[in-house]
Amino acid sequence: MLGKAHPLPKSTDFNETLLRAVDDGLLVPGEIVRVAIYARIERSYRLKREEIPEKFPTFDRALRELLGEAAVVLERVIAKNLYSALSLSFTRHDAWSLVDYVNNARAAPRRTA
Repeated sequence: MLGKAHPLPKSTDFNETLLRAVDDGLLVPGEIVRVAIYARIERSYRLKREEIPEKFPTFDRALRELLGEAAVVLERVIAKNLYSALSLSFTRHDAWSLVDYVNNARAAPRRTA
């Protein structure tokens, strides 16, 4: 999981936290697999790592198409990482996609320091 959470008042901070959650989630199967996934998504979907927060539905679709049912496990890890970093309580929703979790987290009120 990610380190200690802090308030995130700006969208860019949310985007950076989201990218860290994705990085950590894709690291579960190993660094070589993470690098391969990013390379394949960039080559096949024209989506660079830095663009993922702005084009998150494309990333989610790419992950599902590349990994099939295995994507569900990584998506849940990514969602849990994101929620932890934002000090949000994670609740599993079987009908939710990773996009749903990210949209919910993005809309959640932030605590201020």
